[in-house]
Amino acid sequence: MVEAINLMYNSYRFSTDQISLNLAMNQELLAKNKVALEAEKARITKLLSKVASPEAKQADEYAPKFPNEGDTIEDNTLEVEEFQVNISEEATLTDRMDKIKAALGRIENGTYGKCLVGGEEIDEKRLTAAPEADTCVAHART
Repeated sequence: MVEAINLMYNSYRFSTDQISLNLAMNQELLAKNKVALEAEKARITKLLSKVASPEAKQADEYAPKFPNEGDTIEDNTLEVEEFQVNISEEATLTDRMDKIKAALGRIENGTYGKCLVGGEEIDEKRLTAAPEADTCVAHART
């Protein structure tokens, strides 16, 4: 009976030690990813300023810039082509920015690292590779 109790205690102690160790690793990863996400947010903001202008009606909203190359037909054609590129880049960058802001929000509210679909832990390797990840690998594929 004593051996069974000791075995259960040691198993419990190992389990709580393992949880503490995982929590410490997660805190380190959390801090590292927060810095990476903030740096990526600054980089995306800089890139956005090249292809879009901030919308006056809402903070953190952008509208693609329409270039002014001149008044000739050739200039107008070039303007339309550049504008099409700006539209595409602005959409891609704002989508990325939204994901980064959402990840930073999850860090602030304590839900970072939890799958939004199933609630399970997102693997640390996935969070290291993609700090903005909001689902586990299994749910990302669905």
